Amino acid sequence: MTTLPLTPQQVLIDPPVTDAGAVLDALAALLAESTGQTASVIAEALKSREEQGSTGIGHGVALPHARIDGVTEVAVAALRSAQGIPFAAPDGLEVQVFIAVAVPKTAATAHLEILSTLAVRLASEAVRADLLKVHNAEGFFTAMTHSD
Repeated sequence: MTTLPLTPQQVLIDPPVTDAGAVLDALAALLAESTGQTASVIAEALKSREEQGSTGIGHGVALPHARIDGVTEVAVAALRSAQGIPFAAPDGLEVQVFIAVAVPKTAATAHLEILSTLAVRLASEAVRADLLKVHNAEGFFTAMTHSD
């Protein structure tokens, strides 16, 4: 399985976000720290991707992602929202767990591998429950990266 390039520093727990745009802006700011791209470029790419169709995957989870010019390696950031955010998920549920992925424009395979890894991990009801219970970024990171 692909290793997640995620650290506790790339996790926001319960920031004061109230809509999808604010979530994507917050995630873009985190991704900017590890990609060398500006938060505005990343936010624009994530929002453009959402316009093509929601990246909500159901069960209160979304995987916003984009392939971005100037990004040289895969970067991941996460946000957990205390209240659900409307995100046009296929099951109609509001989203509380967002894992954003920025990948190089040319990295189609890496892009699919990291999304697959995340989807498999987040398919676990136990993992999703743990992500909602944690109190800090370290707890979120541990829940996302530990092996069952």
